[in-house]
Amino acid sequence: MEKEFTEFDQQRFVDIIRECERRIPEEESDLGLDKNGFVPFVTFVTPGINQLLTFPIEAFPAVIRDYSIAVAESLQVSIDMVAVAILGIMALCLQGEFYVQPKEDWKEPLNLYILVIARPSERKSPTMKEITDPVYKYVDEVNKEKQPEIAEYLIKKDILSKKVDSLKKAVVGNKKNTSVKDVIEAQKDLDELEEVTPLRIIVDDVTTEALVKIMEENNERISIVTAEGGIFGMMAGRYNNQPNIDIFLKSYSGEPYSSDRIGRKGESINNPLLTLLIMTQPVVASDAMQNKEFRERGLLARFLYSLPSSIVGKRRYNSKPINPNIRKAYKDLVNNLLSLRDWKFETRTIRFSKEANILSESFANEIESKLLDDYEEIEDWAGKFHGQTMRIAAILHCVKHLASTPTTELTGQTMNEAISIGKYFLDHAIAAFQIAGLTEAQEIKDAKYILRCCDKRDKCDKTITKRDLLRLCRRFKTADEMKPGLDELVNHGYIRIYKDNSNSGRPSDIIEINPEYELQKVQKEGEDNVQLL
Repeated sequence: MEKEFTEFDQQRFVDIIRECERRIPEEESDLGLDKNGFVPFVTFVTPGINQLLTFPIEAFPAVIRDYSIAVAESLQVSIDMVAVAILGIMALCLQGEFYVQPKEDWKEPLNLYILVIARPSERKSPTMKEITDPVYKYVDEVNKEKQPEIAEYLIKKDILSKKVDSLKKAVVGNKKNTSVKDVIEAQKDLDELEEVTPLRIIVDDVTTEALVKIMEENNERISIVTAEGGIFGMMAGRYNNQPNIDIFLKSYSGEPYSSDRIGRKGESINNPLLTLLIMTQPVVASDAMQNKEFRERGLLARFLYSLPSSIVGKRRYNSKPINPNIRKAYKDLVNNLLSLRDWKFETRTIRFSKEANILSESFANEIESKLLDDYEEIEDWAGKFHGQTMRIAAILHCVKHLASTPTTELTGQTMNEAISIGKYFLDHAIAAFQIAGLTEAQEIKDAKYILRCCDKRDKCDKTITKRDLLRLCRRFKTADEMKPGLDELVNHGYIRIYKDNSNSGRPSDIIEINPEYELQKVQKEGEDNVQLL
């Protein structure tokens, strides 16, 4: 016999439900949850840029040290940004002129790949304009002197081209006194005509095909110097949806490059050398560093990274202008370094003193001992770290000795200075790879990706269904693929997941965003806006 469900029983049932609802926060507290049912909020750790090493400016020779300090003061920018960029300018002046030989069967060219990561308001463009000015002026002066030679070449080329065309027509028309042999000889004269083109040292926005052509015309070397990150888009296949980084990989160390295309003349260069000096915003750098092909094929391992600490909000309007004598000394140095290409040296190899060699070996052994432990997550980058440092040592040596470079041994002092600069780049490389998420476990990367997708939802919605979130997260095909990332977000208190039983049918998984995270995000956006004012 069934017991009748009385009004008293109904009220008792309601009271039990209310008591359970009242006690949930207490029980959740016992489980380590806050009053809203979230795990205590712990943000994902991001390296603090302000805790990174500052550039050891005392390691620079006097001319570029004084100029770096003067430019940083005048433009009110980080000394790191200026010093690292000037190191890139020194590299583009010297690439292809000298090689450093750490040991008998190992030579390194002096070109560098540099990536400076700074916010939009950090005055990257004014800095670039200031430090590259002597290079552009040098190019202008050389090309003015070459103009008659260029004009003569173009006239001869035009005459010979027309001669070949005329002879071809004569042979086709069976004209007397004209033979195929005449055409061949005329074509030979045209092919043997030595090409004379304007000097180019720096380019900016350029396609891969144009880059190779420019290198062919400039003794197989060129530099890309830019305050934008568009070059990464070109590498990733902006124009043809096909990544094309071979020339960038090979030009780091001067490996032969050849490219054949159907319906187009092939391109081939034997010893291409390229210097990259790129200043770009964090979002552009992050996108580039997360490109799977860039990482797997070793492009990211070839860069020196700098993340200058920001001085936005602390800049002075009445800054001290650059002393004319300091600026002139820098200009003279750039001119002297670029003029070394006209010298006829018996050797262009830089050798170490006994002390420098000992320091180099000790530094190499130190790096090697840490590759599988301390540097495991950046092993690809760390594997090139010693060679990068040797290039820096050679650049400092050249700045000090100019034309005496190949006849003077690189000293232990210069090696120590280079190692201190190298350690700066090591510290910043670790941070750059961490910030880009390249040293994190896959579930952490997924969690951050899911969080970015959650941020795309309507700001008025405090929750989102798991089904709708999966639609936003296009990286995942199934909810199971998304689960490890969601678990990390739950464990860090960014979200909580519960069942919605309010409707008939199968309960929906509801994802609620922690209000504490939303507040933190609003505060961060406010700080960013204040700094941009």
